[in-house]
Amino acid sequence: MKITLTSAFCSAYPDGIFGALIARNCANRSQTLAIAADKRAVEGRLREKFPGETIEDDPVARAYAVYFRRFGGRYPVVHQAKTVLGGRSIQSNSALVEAMFTAELDSLVLTSGHDLGALRFPLAVDIAVAADTYTPLSGKDRMLKAGDMIVRDAEGIIASVAYGPDDRTQLRPDTDAALFGAWCPVGIAATIVEAHLETLAALLKQEWPASTVEPVRLVR
Repeated sequence: MKITLTSAFCSAYPDGIFGALIARNCANRSQTLAIAADKRAVEGRLREKFPGETIEDDPVARAYAVYFRRFGGRYPVVHQAKTVLGGRSIQSNSALVEAMFTAELDSLVLTSGHDLGALRFPLAVDIAVAADTYTPLSGKDRMLKAGDMIVRDAEGIIASVAYGPDDRTQLRPDTDAALFGAWCPVGIAATIVEAHLETLAALLKQEWPASTVEPVRLVR
């Protein structure tokens, strides 16, 4: 399954990385069954590492914050982490999303999940131009901001850093194979990206023992 970086992306983000993890035979369900202890461990590490909500000082969080400010936004993973720091548990009504959130909150590396069957390969890691639009999870078309990191498949844009994954390829209740993408335009070391996706791979194998999880792939 081909994933490439466009020349425009390489020029705009010479240190940019897109990490990919593909998992099959992982039938989605409404909640996770086997990773409760892992979720509690991540919650505990967050509260121990960031007392008094000092999470904005983390190097990974800072790198994303700089990027999001460029596009007039705030890094959403920090907001999610703050809810955990405030006492809430990691949860979602999708087991695949919940596993992704668990790994994402542990590393603070921005990640999106996509139904593998809905994707039309090849994928191209690119940057948005002024006329680009796509349909995010809200279901309402959105115009992208020029320069934002995006990924396209053969049918269109599947996600952007600033605005998240699209509606067409989102993880659904009947998803049984998924691609998870780690979005790292600036300031994130390859070792951090790889470790993050390896953590996610381990969670997926724990939750779905019969699943097939491919080796982590870093495109840079």
